[in-house]
Amino acid sequence: MSTLPAPALLRAEGVGCRFGGVRALSNVNLAVGEGEIFGLIGPNGAGKTTLFNVISGLTRASEGRVLWRGGSLEGLGPERISRCGIARTFQNLRLFDNLSVLDNVRVGMHRVAGAPLAGALLASPAFRRRQAEVQDQAMELLELFDLAALAPQRAADLAYGDRRRLEMARALATGPSLLLLDEPAAGMNPAEKDDLCARIARIRERFALTVLIIEHHVPLMMRLCDRLAVLNFGERIALGSPEEVRHDPRVIEAYLGGRPAGQDP
Repeated sequence: MSTLPAPALLRAEGVGCRFGGVRALSNVNLAVGEGEIFGLIGPNGAGKTTLFNVISGLTRASEGRVLWRGGSLEGLGPERISRCGIARTFQNLRLFDNLSVLDNVRVGMHRVAGAPLAGALLASPAFRRRQAEVQDQAMELLELFDLAALAPQRAADLAYGDRRRLEMARALATGPSLLLLDEPAAGMNPAEKDDLCARIARIRERFALTVLIIEHHVPLMMRLCDRLAVLNFGERIALGSPEEVRHDPRVIEAYLGGRPAGQDP
């Protein structure tokens, strides 16, 4: 079994989650090393997004704990967790549809913009300089995601693939150390998935990011991820390198219908 290649940035220790009588997660343990691209795969309903919701503070764990840089995230809401350096995207896009593409990214930068209230009210020279810097940084992110030419457009008017990239740009605008991507390739064609795979690898290097990603497209995950965990009915059934997971008999039986992981039907 693969060992953790770097100090753990994020740990889930015995995480369980119940909704009434339904157990969504049961005793999930994993550790994500700093600088990794770590993947979560598994069938629909396996508990992947529930685990993301626990990590990002949207859902409280019923058992166990999540540690960030060795400290517990218990009791922290999404805003506090974002301030710790954890950003995420969602299965169902959550953009500000009536704002421009540029303003969606500027909103994402509110945590790091740091303008004093008095300076904002008086539109001081320092405030104006900082706002210009924020705009420049937002445009740099849009250029990175091939969205700069669309900066003035309303987010609602973008094509689906552009909206997906905008949500990633906005998440990066918060200046995270860990980026949680929840099915970023959903609805994309094969060419767009290939582009996404290369783009995630590039932003990992450029921003010294750690990436935790959920995705149903197993061949993409096999190419992209350093390590993978597989969930089934809320339990972790496999953990290791893509090659180890590909040939794990529990994964083949529970998830892939008898085919080695990463092979299309």
